Amino acid sequence: MNLRLRLRLRLSVPRFLAIALLAAGAATAPRSALAKRNGIASAGCSGCHTGGQTPTVTVSADPVNPSVGQAVTVTVTVSATNGAVAGFYLTTDSAGPGTFKAIEAGTLANDTGVTHTTPRTGSGGVTTFEASWSAPTPTGVVFVAYGLSANGDGSPGGDGAGSGSFSLASGCTGQTYYRDQDGDGFGTSDPAAPVRHDCSQPFSFAPVAGDCDDFNEKVYPGAPELCDQKDNDCNGLVDDQVTYRMYCEDKDGDGHGVLGLGTKNDCKPSVGFADCTGDCNDYDPTVYPRAVELCDGRDNNCNGEVDEGVRASCGRGQCKRFAATCTASCTPGPATVETCNFLDDDCDGQIDDADDGTLCGASGLTCVLGRCIPASPSTGSGGSAPGSGGAPAPPVGPTATGGQPAVTVLPEGGSGGASTEGRGQGRAGGGCSVLPGSSSSAVILALLGLLLLAAPTLDRRRR
Repeated sequence: MNLRLRLRLRLSVPRFLAIALLAAGAATAPRSALAKRNGIASAGCSGCHTGGQTPTVTVSADPVNPSVGQAVTVTVTVSATNGAVAGFYLTTDSAGPGTFKAIEAGTLANDTGVTHTTPRTGSGGVTTFEASWSAPTPTGVVFVAYGLSANGDGSPGGDGAGSGSFSLASGCTGQTYYRDQDGDGFGTSDPAAPVRHDCSQPFSFAPVAGDCDDFNEKVYPGAPELCDQKDNDCNGLVDDQVTYRMYCEDKDGDGHGVLGLGTKNDCKPSVGFADCTGDCNDYDPTVYPRAVELCDGRDNNCNGEVDEGVRASCGRGQCKRFAATCTASCTPGPATVETCNFLDDDCDGQIDDADDGTLCGASGLTCVLGRCIPASPSTGSGGSAPGSGGAPAPPVGPTATGGQPAVTVLPEGGSGGASTEGRGQGRAGGGCSVLPGSSSSAVILALLGLLLLAAPTLDRRRR
């Protein structure tokens, strides 16, 4: 070794020694204190060594699956990227039950790891350091090494720092876990996030990898695809397998679009568009279908009524009225005579609750479902239906055999001279006389009732 090179090495020794001694005295410092610069914690060696290229730092262990208490030899290599002179600091990524031990000259162990006390010149393109570690209980561990490749010129310029890691399980078979920073159960496959071999699942780790965005809990392999411009299921496609449909223009932003205006196909509403629910006033955000009705003179819920339910109401039946405004008092409407119309005319809470004479205005009529119909079947003049040629009218009333009214029902236009004069009057089929203007539904109801009463007699006649 010539004199000039020896001087350079001597000049570089104090700088490495200062870093080593400061790191060795960091037993009580936080584990993030990876190296020291003038007594201040610094993330790695790059704080005072700059200008050089980043070296390759590798970590290995033997054995890779030790038993409890068995010593593990941890080897750190630093590539001679900037020169053959190198230094290192070996620690773990978190506090654990293991203990480091220095096994080489020029190295020093403390509670947090092992560092060099003297810079080392390597050969074959790398510089190698070794240390020992063992654990008294089953545990997993990640060894992290910080290496410095220096040119040995006695100055901090032209040097570069790098790091490497290695994980093993001690005292158990162990399983590989991957860093899971968003807690969705899938770890990242990013090589910058080291894996961990451990006896049980550590916090913020997952047993499977493949998460393509480990900072979003809605993104992981097999996740449901959402309409959010992200590849939620990590299949390389964005917003695939989501439903696209039509949305309508929504000018007032109340979440209800207007049919017949602008539309847009999308997998979710976007600004200015919403569900096509038929907003009846797209310039007022308080007006839309099923909105809360307000006392504002508007049809807020789009049901065709204004201020319903918010104005005072009074009275019952046909007397029910609403106040003119939300603050005005209410006066019921006038009651009238109850008539057969399926309404509460006298405002007592009952529908068609007077006697038949009052409801229908004539005797012999009865009120059924808001219609006045004859109280009993018409027999016509002389006991026979008009135009029947003297054919006897069907008997109505109790019979001698069963006490039930016997009614003979014939098809319309059948034999026996059934009259067709007037609407339903004197039919041979035994139909009821109906007042002009009565609905066919009332006739059908009356006929159905008579048929039910006559069923036993008809059955006996057939037998």
